Amino acid sequence: MHPEPVTVLARRDASINNIRDIKGKRLNIGNPGSGTRATWEVLEGALGWSRNDLKLAAAMKSAETGQALCDNKIDAYFWLVGHPSALTQESVSSCDAVLVNVTGEAIDQLVQENPFYRHATIPGGMYPGNPDDIKTFGVGATFITSAKVPEDVVYEVAKAVLGNLDAFRKLHPAFNNLKAEEMIKDSLSAPLHDGAIKAYKELGLMQ
Repeated sequence: MHPEPVTVLARRDASINNIRDIKGKRLNIGNPGSGTRATWEVLEGALGWSRNDLKLAAAMKSAETGQALCDNKIDAYFWLVGHPSALTQESVSSCDAVLVNVTGEAIDQLVQENPFYRHATIPGGMYPGNPDDIKTFGVGATFITSAKVPEDVVYEVAKAVLGNLDAFRKLHPAFNNLKAEEMIKDSLSAPLHDGAIKAYKELGLMQ
């Protein structure tokens, strides 16, 4: 599906231009059990940081973060989301937040060692006050099923989506740039179901 990049938003006055600048700052790392928290723990390890390297490690849910940023309770928050995103739009519009690059050797190594991660770009100009491309990384939103689901069921779903991709792209702005050849192979976190393979071959997307 569409990319879900790690998206970091910071107060413009916090002097945060890259993920490395968050050291010593107030960051929302996500509530326990959330994908945000799990991703921060991966990032924390990759950067060689401990929890004590943050001035504050807030544990709010994503819906609470925009207001907390505007109220100067945190310096930054992050999450994984497809773009354009309503919460991101709200944050940059309400309190002049800036998007932050998530790059460096530690990030490159994460992407290299984990096939479910990939580099990503949030296009400049997508959000007010953020004219430059933002380089980051993330995962791909993925359709998952059980190996026990019959082949014909998965075949019909896969063929319906990939066989009508032009119509599918119009369902959400995050789908605008979907490319079939990337959807069937990039960021896979599980093997392809036999039914999906059958559909992709029939559509001429696989040999």
